[in-house]
Amino acid sequence: MSSKNRTRRTTTRNIRFPNHMIEQINIALEHKGSGNFSAWVIEACRRRLATDATHLRTASMTNNEK
Repeated sequence: MSSKNRTRRTTTRNIRFPNHMIEQINIALEHKGSGNFSAWVIEACRRRLATDATHLRTASMTNNEK
């Protein structure tokens, strides 16, 4: 079975980062001992999504009490 026939589980997106942010991420990766930029960005996005979801649930519960 060819892998080309399977549904893709990821999508490539182009994103522009400020140079200073790229430098900071690269420094963080060097200190961590891992050079996987994509994994670092994906983890940062997961954390942000979790934080936003928590805030949205809290706001929703507060609005329902009114």
